[in-house]
Amino acid sequence: MKGNFKILIFLFSIILNIVFVGTYAVYKFQIIPGERKDGNLMKPLYLELNLSAQQLTKFKSERDKFHPHLQALEQEIKRKQIELIEILSINTPDPQALESKQKEIHELQAAAQDRVIAHLLQASTLLSPEQRTRFFRLIRERIEASISSCPPWTKPLEKNHQEN
Repeated sequence: MKGNFKILIFLFSIILNIVFVGTYAVYKFQIIPGERKDGNLMKPLYLELNLSAQQLTKFKSERDKFHPHLQALEQEIKRKQIELIEILSINTPDPQALESKQKEIHELQAAAQDRVIAHLLQASTLLSPEQRTRFFRLIRERIEASISSCPPWTKPLEKNHQEN
């Protein structure tokens, strides 16, 4: 009986490791259909808009101003989220400290969203009506196909049923 229990524990350990390695592989190599790096989903948008040389120059200039600012906001949000986790990890977290940290994170996220919206509006002014329509359609498609931060087995089943 004791030997059977050890075998079961050993098998459970192997299965658990396979699940962890599989999850890591899915995210590392992005092997979920429709979400791979080599597909159109990962090409820069401006490559899919048939921009003129002048449009391309302006588009890249706007992008080069936008990305560093957004990356700085993302790093600040991440830092605040880690601070929030530190507060949560205390045996009896201070409710006021939690609320304050949440407010800081919300404000930074709102600032990032405002910056993204301003950037999208600015970038869209550089485009023809047809390019603008395609630009926002591509953005919507990328959002719909984006990889979530959840493991694949926690994704809603409706998406899989709709595809079949």
